[in-house]
Amino acid sequence: AFYYFTSASALSSITYRPRTVVVTGATDCIGKHTAEKLSSDGYAIIIHGRKSQTDSVVTSLVKDLESRGAASVAYVQADLNDLQEVEQLAQSVQDQLKTWQQVEADDSSHIPSLDVLINNAGVFDPEPRFSAQGYDSTMAINVLAPFVLTRKLLPCLVRGNEARIITTSSISQSRELPNLDQLFAKKVGKNDFDVQPLSYSAHSFYSYSKLGDLMFTAQLANLLSKYQITHGTSAENAQKLLENMRRIQCLTMDPGTVNTKMLLAGWGACGIPVSKANNTYKLATSEDYAWGRVENGSYHFGWGA
Repeated sequence: AFYYFTSASALSSITYRPRTVVVTGATDCIGKHTAEKLSSDGYAIIIHGRKSQTDSVVTSLVKDLESRGAASVAYVQADLNDLQEVEQLAQSVQDQLKTWQQVEADDSSHIPSLDVLINNAGVFDPEPRFSAQGYDSTMAINVLAPFVLTRKLLPCLVRGNEARIITTSSISQSRELPNLDQLFAKKVGKNDFDVQPLSYSAHSFYSYSKLGDLMFTAQLANLLSKYQITHGTSAENAQKLLENMRRIQCLTMDPGTVNTKMLLAGWGACGIPVSKANNTYKLATSEDYAWGRVENGSYHFGWGA
């Protein structure tokens, strides 16, 4: 179920390749657990981690995923608190996909394919911090980074097979958003902002960011379902890409109350072990969540939606 073929033309040589997936924040907790389960399914996995990870940790993780059965494993690093690095991350992913799919690295005309993007990485910051661009770090890492990464990788996902975009939200999401200009106030000096920022609360900003992830997912599904291609490709290819674009499955979920470092920092040990946190994996792989099975853009908690 996890392998399919592509062909340059109807009767040309056929090559088989494993499904490809990108997992952000995959060096520990739910991201790592999800990557391990995907490895057992034979995926080709690109795992993302922070720049602070040591070479020994990365090497050990890659070897472990390979030993579990991953078709291929690659590691990419980026600070999601810097949107320029997020853009570079997207480029590194595309370069790796080209290598796996035997495309010349400098062939800018060929866009590689990606089947699953899992926006898993997230933070809960007890104290206020700011991104490289001056935004609140919780909003930058939890909302702006997955937005930019998804946007940059959409051309690859359009060329994927039954592509899915999974973005982690939370049962702790807010019921509404505050003034957006204030929520995304930009720090322009030591104590100066472009607009008056909101007073920082770790739990409130985390909740705002998780509602942002749900809204991003729902709006992305809405936009892709109505997408039109107007130029830049042949009519035949345009129709195929259009169909693929409209069938990208965009889903978000609460991963469960899991004893991650984030939960321990914000709420204490009140959840299940990481080894049982399978919601992300299920949404990324199960036919129960395929396009047409559940509403595109939907949020999932437990067994409901």
